[in-house]
Amino acid sequence: MKVLITGGAGFIGTFTKELLVKEGHDVIIVDNLITGSMTNISQDDIFIHEDIRNEALHDKLDCYEIDAIIHLAAQTSVPQSIDDPLFDMSENIEGTIKMLQLAKKLGVKTFIFASSAAVYGDNERCPLTEDERLVPSSPYGISKMCGENYVKFFCEMNDINYVILRYANVYGPKQTNDGEGGVIKVFFDKIAKGETPVIFGDGNQTRDFIYVEDVARAHLFALQSSKSGIYNVSTNVETTINDLVYFIAKEFGERISPTYKNARPGDIYRSCLDNKKIISSFGWEPIYTVQDGISKTYEIITSNAKENK
Repeated sequence: MKVLITGGAGFIGTFTKELLVKEGHDVIIVDNLITGSMTNISQDDIFIHEDIRNEALHDKLDCYEIDAIIHLAAQTSVPQSIDDPLFDMSENIEGTIKMLQLAKKLGVKTFIFASSAAVYGDNERCPLTEDERLVPSSPYGISKMCGENYVKFFCEMNDINYVILRYANVYGPKQTNDGEGGVIKVFFDKIAKGETPVIFGDGNQTRDFIYVEDVARAHLFALQSSKSGIYNVSTNVETTINDLVYFIAKEFGERISPTYKNARPGDIYRSCLDNKKIISSFGWEPIYTVQDGISKTYEIITSNAKENK
C-alpha cells in the first residue's frame, strides 16, 4: 500500500513510518519541519518539505498514486493553543480541510486522522468510551473535535473510508516537550540535569500514557480496516503525575521531591480512555505498560546520548 504520512518527520510520524516500511508499505513523508526534524528522515525516504496548508503540496503530489493518508501534522500544545488560538485553528482545522481536499483529488481510499483525548474535556467518568459527550476545555481540544467532524463529513460525502484515532497521552524516544505526553520528556530532561521537576497542580491528576510504538501499531491496524469509525488508542489505565515522576526517577536511580505550582488553564484533572472498541474491532492492544515504556524510553535516550559523545 502507498501511504502518505503528514508530520512524518515528527515524533509519532517517525515511528509510524519505520513500522510501515518494515511491513512492506511504500511511504511518502510530508513535513514543514517546524517541529519535525531532518534527523528523522533517512536517505531512502521519499520526503516532501512542505506545509500541508500550501496549495503547492497538491502539485508536488500529483505524480504519486496514494492509497491512504495518515494525517498526523498538527499543533499539539494545549498552552500554545490558549496563547495563540488562531494558529491552532489554522494548523489543525484549515490543515485538515486541505488534506481532505487533497484526499478527494488523489482518489485516496482511506483517511486516518490523529485526534486526541482532549476532545472529551474534563470528564471524570473514566475510562471514557467513544460515545461520551465531547466538551473540550481548550482551543486544542476544540480544533481536534472540529477536525473529526470535517473528516466524517468529507469522507462520507466522497466515499472515503476513515478511521479517527483518539490518542491518550503519547510518549517515548524522539519526543519533544510539546504535546499531551510531553510532560514525560520534560521530567526526563529535568532529572537528567539534576534539576527538580515541576508539577502543575497537586500531582494526583491522572493521565492514560500510551507508548509511541503501540500508537504506530494502531496506525498499521487501521490501514487494514474496511469500516469507518472512531477509536480510542490507550492503555485503559490511569497514572498519577506523582507516580509518573517516581517511575522516571527510579530509572535514574534518584529519589525526587518535585516542586508544585498552580494548575494551568485548560488542563483537565482525570483522563483515561476505554480501549475495548479498538481491541474488539481491530485486534490491536497495547504491548507496553507505562513502567515498561518509561524503561525503554530511558534505555534508548541514554544509549543515544552515549553514542553522540
